[in-house]
Parts: sequence; C-alpha cells; structure tokens
Amino acid sequence: MNFEITDAEIEEVRTGFIDWVHQYEEIYFQYDVNRLPICPLTIHALLHIAPGIKFMGPVWCYWAFPTERFCGSIGPGIRSRRFPWASLDRHVFENAQLTQIKVVYNVADELSLTDPPEDIKGAYSDPSYPSCVLLPPKSPSRPAPNQITTIAAALSTRSGATMTQVNAALKTATIEEWGKVKRVDFDEGDTMRASALGTTAEDSRDATHVRYEMLEDKHMRKRKRQPEFELKTHYGQLTHIYRVHFPQKCKAMRIEDGTTYILAAIRNYVLSEDDPQLRGLDIHFYSRRGGLDVIDMTSVQCLVGRVQDLSDDWAIIDRSGGLARAEWDGDNDAVED
Repeated sequence: MNFEITDAEIEEVRTGFIDWVHQYEEIYFQYDVNRLPICPLTIHALLHIAPGIKFMGPVWCYWAFPTERFCGSIGPGIRSRRFPWASLDRHVFENAQLTQIKVVYNVADELSLTDPPEDIKGAYSDPSYPSCVLLPPKSPSRPAPNQITTIAAALSTRSGATMTQVNAALKTATIEEWGKVKRVDFDEGDTMRASALGTTAEDSRDATHVRYEMLEDKHMRKRKRQPEFELKTHYGQLTHIYRVHFPQKCKAMRIEDGTTYILAAIRNYVLSEDDPQLRGLDIHFYSRRGGLDVIDMTSVQCLVGRVQDLSDDWAIIDRSGGLARAEWDGDNDAVED
C-alpha cells in the first residue's frame, strides 16, 4: 500500500509467503497427488508477489480493480467467436476514437453511452448544497424537543447568536429529518444513512459510519488566546440528518429570507493511539464513542468501513486515504465546527 518499499521489506514479503505456502502444502496438500486440486494457481501466485514488487513497484499500481474494470469494459466488444481478437481490437480502437471526439469537441454528455441517472422519488436538493441530495425515508413529524435543542446549539455556535435568539427563529422554521444523503459532486458519490431513521436488513452493509472535517481552535482551553483554527479529521456514526429552512430574515443569526441549512448529527469516535506499523496505511482504532457533533453537511466527506479486532476494538478503514483530505484555504466559513 505504500509509495516506497525497501529491499528489506520485499525480502520479508518473499520469505513470509514461502513459509506460508510450505505450511499450506503440509496441512492441506499433504504431498498427496490425489489432493492436487487443493493447490490452485493462486497459491503458486503468492510466490511471485515479491519479485513483482521488485520489478514493477507496489502492487496497488497494477493489481485488481483497474485491470478488472478494463477487462469488463472490453468483454462486450467480442462480437465474433471465430475472430474474438479482431473484435477486441476494433472495440478498443473505436472507444479511443470516441473518447478523443468527446475531449476535442467537449461533447462528453451528448455522446455518453451510459444511461443518465434516474431521479429518485421523494429526493430533495437545494441550490445552497450542490454537493448533496437528501433521500427518503423522511420523518413525517417535527424532531423531538431535545433534538431541536441540539440543532439550536449548533446554529448558535455557527452564527454567534444567543440560544434565546436561535430558539425564537426556530419556532417559525421548517425542520425536517431525513434518512439518507448522497454525495453528487463526483461520479462515485457515497450514499450515507442516518442510524436513527429507517431500517436496514441484517445482512446489508452499515452505511452510517463516516469521515468528516471540522475546524478546531488550537487554543480552545485558553480563552484569552486569539483563536487559531486548524482543520482536523474525525470519524463517527451519522445518527441524524436535518434540513432547517428559515422563511424569514433573522438579523441576529445573519441570515436572509429563505435560508436553508442541511445539518448532520454525528456521534464521534474517540480514537486510540495509532499503531506505528499502521500509520502508513491510515488505519485508526477506537474502543468507545464520544460526544455528538452537529455540523454542516458539506463537512461530511465519505463513508468508512470498520473491522473488529481480537481485543474488541474497532479499526477504521478509510479507503480514500491521507491523499484525499480536504484542505482549508483559511476561510472560516468553509467548514463549521
């Protein structure tokens, strides 16, 4: 997974797989010709991983998904059983031509061969939030008073208004709770689900665990110091998704008529000290949950996975890695704490 791998690390991979294959043969193959089917090609391929890294670099450069997706894309191009290679050549050539025409004449959408995404019934999008779309289920009732208090506290921190002023404005505001939100600012946008609304099948993926970014004051414990904000990464479980619409202007909150906020309530995870061997892989551990963060939806970045280890701690698997972090340009309004 690293960008650089030393000769010593390659040698460790080489000897490690040799020992593993020897043990596999001893336990399962047992040097019996009748058990030969238990030794598929993939077992032998393990012995070529270290030489492959030596000659071509880290395996993430040339393994798995890019090659598999390319093979899947050219497979339908085989139109002749008698001349399959000619079919593949023609398919790749014509696809390259089409790609160049799209780029040169800026007609990617017009010449797209994929079906446009279907509109989801009941979905909601707001011009103020072009990066996300709210998806059903949607609660038919207004959130409970304790939830509104949490929303008010977040908006008070955001706007600088007092809790009394925010609560007064919320009395005339429309407050809705939604079950899902989808990122639409890139093709492979994640669909994230709020754990408190809706139900999921027992065998389905848990799409409630997310990575999010917040600005934090470096001197939060020193009230007399001038605030100095830095962008920090957090992980947690998305519990609620709120849409708050203010139909009227509120001077205390510095908002105009028709202002809409989409907020995410996230129960954050208290991260343990990282294992030095896993820091390069951007894997973090937690054993307990912390407080509730109510933040703007634009601060929620993506879904993350979890794996429970033998000590009952949870490892967070962030597929985007450290190279996909959002960067703060110094604008305090970019990400709300």
